[in-house]
Amino acid sequence: MDALVETIDLTRRFGDKVAVNNLCLKIRPGEIFGLLGPNGAGKTTTLRMLIGLLRPSEGSINIGGWNMEIDSEQCKRLIGYLPEEPSLYDYLTAQEFLEFMGKIKMVPDDLLRQRIGEYAELFDLTKRLRDYIGAFSRGMRQKVAIMAALINTPPVLLVDEPLMGLDPKSQKDFKDILHERAQDGAAVILSTHILDVAEKHCTRVGILNGGKLLVAGSMEELREFSVSAAGTSLEDVFLKLTEEAEAAKES
Repeated sequence: MDALVETIDLTRRFGDKVAVNNLCLKIRPGEIFGLLGPNGAGKTTTLRMLIGLLRPSEGSINIGGWNMEIDSEQCKRLIGYLPEEPSLYDYLTAQEFLEFMGKIKMVPDDLLRQRIGEYAELFDLTKRLRDYIGAFSRGMRQKVAIMAALINTPPVLLVDEPLMGLDPKSQKDFKDILHERAQDGAAVILSTHILDVAEKHCTRVGILNGGKLLVAGSMEELREFSVSAAGTSLEDVFLKLTEEAEAAKES
């Protein structure tokens, strides 16, 4: 398969505002693709279209060879999604919530219990699985949301600012998981404002600005596109490209 995630002229409008403008992407198995951009660039809107939460105004989405418009249920089965602000059920225990999510994603019972146990041990939640989510801290809630996104080992993983609230060990554990999923052939899309993380962990990066994709490629390709010297950081490339894009709008 050439790409696990493909967008073709993907566009989303909200009234007169174009939030995403003719976005064309191909994310292949084994890639960790960084989706970057300033606030309001269209990153979260793009992710919401990729999971089927928002319908495109124009264009199409293919997930694992299935078309989101025609075969949305097939597409959604292939996706794990971690939003920037996860919605959890405060009146459920962590165990109950993860079992509920696993059943929705049709994970067999024995495998579901095994995965809950393994992830709970990894994220130091084993002793808190029977506690209500409403009593959890921001970081603990984020860990539960991560576990829910991973519970069916999806071949497509979409994560939006996943490190928020996590302690340093959990951040490292989660980044290790991203690499493990990619090594197993998954396609990972990571949306983040932490450019150092994107530079270190992403195989390719795409920079959005004003809903448009300015550039996508490896760090070497981004430096070449932005006419930057070897060794220039992603932060420098990002700032240069977005500032040039804003200047072009004003001219």
